[in-house]
Amino acid sequence: MRSLFALVVVALVFSAARPSFAQTLPAASPAPFTAPANWVQLPRGFTLTEFKNLWQGAKTGKTRAGIFGQAVLPVPAGFVGAGIAQLKTILSKPPAKPKSKSKSKSKSPANSNVPFTAKTVAATLCGGNANISTITFGKGTSAAILEILVLSKNGLTYASVYARPNGGADDSTIETTMRTSCPLPNGDLADVTPPPGWSPVMKGLDFELAGIWLGNAPWQTMVLVQGHGIPSPNSIADMVKPVTVTKRGQLQAKVTLHRIKFCGATAAPGILVNAQGSVPPGFGISSDLAAVQGSNATYLLWYFHPSDYNDPGAQQSLLTLCGGAPPPEPSPSPSPSPGKV
Repeated sequence: MRSLFALVVVALVFSAARPSFAQTLPAASPAPFTAPANWVQLPRGFTLTEFKNLWQGAKTGKTRAGIFGQAVLPVPAGFVGAGIAQLKTILSKPPAKPKSKSKSKSKSPANSNVPFTAKTVAATLCGGNANISTITFGKGTSAAILEILVLSKNGLTYASVYARPNGGADDSTIETTMRTSCPLPNGDLADVTPPPGWSPVMKGLDFELAGIWLGNAPWQTMVLVQGHGIPSPNSIADMVKPVTVTKRGQLQAKVTLHRIKFCGATAAPGILVNAQGSVPPGFGISSDLAAVQGSNATYLLWYFHPSDYNDPGAQQSLLTLCGGAPPPEPSPSPSPSPGKV
């Protein structure tokens, strides 16, 4: 079930190939860093991408009650609908049978009884046009029901995905959530509490593409991501070697990590990661990442550029990343004194 949900989400992400031109969202909040001079930020309607309310149902034996998730995508609903149509085609095909070693020329009958049904119902939700697709596929213990609601509102597409085993009752709270999750004024979706028996896939996980900036030279891009439930920069740094050099075939890569302080006098701990990759005869691409934990979220700021052109202004911008004073780190539990119980 988890892999099925991942497949659907990936399909929706890759369908986000073109921006929306009908966007009427309010301006985004000020960026938590100072952008380089002469760089241009893309309109929020081109970049608003969000994944949230990722839940999983209780597990009984090897079967989970289901998986649920929501996404905001900056594409027309038709592109997502085309992706769903492709998904239906994939799920309707019978699994490939292993080739028999027998030399018999007899042909087995075609599997025309593939357990598969699909229907799509149009609806009006939150003042916008929506389609609700219900797909039933598989057999035996792998039989499943996939429900996808796609809402078009203000040029953005809002998708809710609910996957569950076939044969059991659906969760009425999740069904209600799918049909009542209306976009907020800023274009986001609201945080929703999982129903009883359900839990977040990762506690507090919620991340959003907060902005993209383009430089005044080719291949110069800065990308800002913010999220909750993401490991703190210090935790990430503890899992990464300070310097890593690898070589796979003709590809050579080098990663360097530095622990630094952000936010001036606040001295918020963070990391700066420099990564370089090159292939013969000398083409190289570099990525510089600044990460810091702010008051309400963890912020990740990437700067992508050719290795032979490094904008000093962009490098300075990385160091201005600041999301406010981070919450205090939890204190370790004191060890009991010897002789005391």
